[in-house]
Amino acid sequence: MRAATLDELPQWLRDLHALWVAKKGAAAFPSRAAFVVEDFMPWIGRLHLVEVLPGGDFRFVIYGASTNVQMRREYSGLKLSEIAEPVARLWEAGYRDAVARRRPLFLHHPLAQYAERDGKTQMWRTILPMAENGEITHLLVGFQVIAEDGRYL
Repeated sequence: MRAATLDELPQWLRDLHALWVAKKGAAAFPSRAAFVVEDFMPWIGRLHLVEVLPGGDFRFVIYGASTNVQMRREYSGLKLSEIAEPVARLWEAGYRDAVARRRPLFLHHPLAQYAERDGKTQMWRTILPMAENGEITHLLVGFQVIAEDGRYL
């Protein structure tokens, strides 16, 4: 996993970041309430909404349907601490970093096998904090899996 720049991200993740910037206005972060479902139509299925829990854990409020297909699991409603797969520790590292740094985080995960599936993939993630009264309460996560042959999954 390495930090990436906004310019390196697939265009649709840059567009998601632009929406986040527009929703936050002059504030450091937008609130979860600033968004309505219709805002996410271009990204439906490729988003996770992650709740930041007291004590340092995270819960998937929404785990995007496209990623469900890739991981062959449904994680909505689960805490990261309840997910045994090694890839959950990778997700957790990014979430912790975004909360600690109090800023959006753009990540590239180079070609590797992350889950029980055929072939290697790479992943791009953007992790966008949401806050209430200055406290980060949620993370909006855009996620793109790319097959070894370059196909978007």
